[in-house]
Amino acid sequence: MQNLVRSLTPPARHLSSATGRLSPRPSFDSLVIPVHQGTDLRERLTTLLPDPLGQQLGTQAAAAGSKGKLNECHILYPDVPALADLRRVALVGTGQAPEAREQTPGELDEKARVSVASAVKSLRSQGSKRIGVAVPEAHIAAAAAAASLALFDPTYAKTVAKPSAAPVVFPVTLADRQLSEEAATEAWERGWVYGEAQNLARRWMDTPANLMTPCAFAAEVETHLGPLTNVTVTAHDTDWAIAQKMGLFLGVAQGSAEPARFLEIHYRGAGAGAPTLGLVGKGVTFDTGGIDIKPWQGMEDMKADMGGAACVAATMYGIASLRMPINVVCAIPLCENMPGGRAVKPGDVLTAMNGQTVEVLNTDAEGRLILADALYYVSTVHRPSVLLDVATLTGAMAVALGSTYTGVFTNSDSLWSALNCAGNAQHELLWRMPMHPEYREVMRKSRVADLANLSASRGAGSCTAAMFLREFVGEPVRSDGEDDAAAEDRALRVESSGAPVHYAHLDIAGVMSSKAGNGYNHDGMSGRPTRALIAYVQQLAQAK
Repeated sequence: MQNLVRSLTPPARHLSSATGRLSPRPSFDSLVIPVHQGTDLRERLTTLLPDPLGQQLGTQAAAAGSKGKLNECHILYPDVPALADLRRVALVGTGQAPEAREQTPGELDEKARVSVASAVKSLRSQGSKRIGVAVPEAHIAAAAAAASLALFDPTYAKTVAKPSAAPVVFPVTLADRQLSEEAATEAWERGWVYGEAQNLARRWMDTPANLMTPCAFAAEVETHLGPLTNVTVTAHDTDWAIAQKMGLFLGVAQGSAEPARFLEIHYRGAGAGAPTLGLVGKGVTFDTGGIDIKPWQGMEDMKADMGGAACVAATMYGIASLRMPINVVCAIPLCENMPGGRAVKPGDVLTAMNGQTVEVLNTDAEGRLILADALYYVSTVHRPSVLLDVATLTGAMAVALGSTYTGVFTNSDSLWSALNCAGNAQHELLWRMPMHPEYREVMRKSRVADLANLSASRGAGSCTAAMFLREFVGEPVRSDGEDDAAAEDRALRVESSGAPVHYAHLDIAGVMSSKAGNGYNHDGMSGRPTRALIAYVQQLAQAK
């Protein structure tokens, strides 16, 4: 991707270096110009564009009734012989100007994403081939992500009514430049990687389960990440999982005819002694619910129950593409949850990799089972200083937070602060959820095993699930004669140095899908919170 972006004509080549105005012969056939609500369009366009183009477009904009409201897009058609190649100008609204009310940088970036994506989609539908985006320099990265996201095609399986070929999109500058050409290009490339990574997660989540089996997903990851610098991808088979004693993962997988895989991705961008970040993603490539089968309505969306796996794999793609100076290990347990003849049954007892026994009270609470073995494996074998898991884990999360926020469970204030900052910057919003010890106790009330995979109470389903996962970060939380505080401290100290692991569980069930509302969304799977995860890792890498 970086080579592709660098091959595009950089911003300065579209400018008169003396004035920062549009050059006499631009190499794009369409231009995107964002405008704030209440802007005097005639004045704005005549300031940005040379005459007679500015005057002509100002007249057209007034006639079209453009108000600059967020996501409002008007396509104008210039007729200037000296600029014959320029066929369309998309005037797109960004809502209230920054000075009209207090807005955070993340909110302003999101407005840029929404408006640019709307314009790119509109221009593509009219046959544009080369689109220049005249976004303010502060929002170049956001605009690049938006352009990439806008070009996502969810209709790859259709044989008719295919969209036109994706246009080339690049930034141009129509006002006095503050950034160097190198800095502007770097920002555009970085933003494009963010969008491209989210598109990968979207496509993997949107792909039907017969085409995205555990083996197929592993092959997809190898195809996209294998060639990247400092990346190794290993797909372990069930014999390996048996040797690791991953009884929870294998128990879920045994009901399907599709072979399970345990995918391990390593990115080594820092020295051997540098701290490691751990990522774990739930990879249930189709979830029927197992013996406790789900209702048929909406079951087709369970092809995306590997959304956590898609997001963390796409995050690894972004990390490696941007060559971040950090070490990351990513583990993805991949299987289907099917009601086959060998499927785990309600009441069965499975033994986890850490030796704890788990009574399966509901086979549709399978995600926490496969994650448990993966969390224990990463936390004890690879000993990360920070460990995140991402999963479409509980319907209760969608009930609690809807489709606006991802729920985050962590006892680390510093980790929460960093994740929240990254989420706000990318407008992939996060909300901190409680991790009270009482939620853990209700998961220990099995009559026959150490733990149950479901609480006997219907309340706080997302919280009890999170505390179940927490049992598998490091060693088992409780040991004989150990009080809760000491057990908590010991369980988090899995590094040889004795430093605590900062752990967070992200439940993305509510944000799994999106509707075609704002500019870069589509009807389908969202790929959230891939951009927020990449942003978090980037700030973590820079801090080191």
